Amino acid sequence: MASVALYALDDPDPLPPWVPPSRSALDLPGNGAVPDAVVDTVYRMARHASSLTENWYRGRLELGISAVAYVELVGVVVTVAAVDGFFRAIGRPRPALPATVPGAPDGRHPDVEAATLNWVPVTPPADREAAVVQALSAAPAESAMLWQLAAAQYIPMDEMGDRSWNRGTLSRPEMELVASGLSTARQCFY
Repeated sequence: MASVALYALDDPDPLPPWVPPSRSALDLPGNGAVPDAVVDTVYRMARHASSLTENWYRGRLELGISAVAYVELVGVVVTVAAVDGFFRAIGRPRPALPATVPGAPDGRHPDVEAATLNWVPVTPPADREAAVVQALSAAPAESAMLWQLAAAQYIPMDEMGDRSWNRGTLSRPEMELVASGLSTARQCFY
């Protein structure tokens, strides 16, 4: 899945969002090892994140991707994209992906419930925290990785409420200005 995400991010001539990569002539990594619905989902998440809608998400469920598996896919894609984006920004080659670990997934996940602030299920109690905070809670390992990356690239979770927090470079208001400008440029509603 990570290889497919990197392929999508590197693709010099990306498919439009409505074309499933599994039905194209692309020689995608993971072909045969990962179900087509997963390959198509990961490619679109990585390459066309701004085109994702709740209806599209619901379509993934109809293709057999469970809601928790979808959350895990989001976690993989955002981690890969964040690390790749960092290495691109500093002009360094990205590190190789770690070797895959053999074996089947354990299939365990925490109890989840429907949320009104998210399309995906979250750990209870739903809707008590901001949607972005609970979004990956159904996949704890992916959620922890996201917050580890956020602490390094943005603000540690413990410091989110401190409007004067800074790393000694940009002030918090300057960081938020950059973040909102980037969100606007990428058509992200956050």
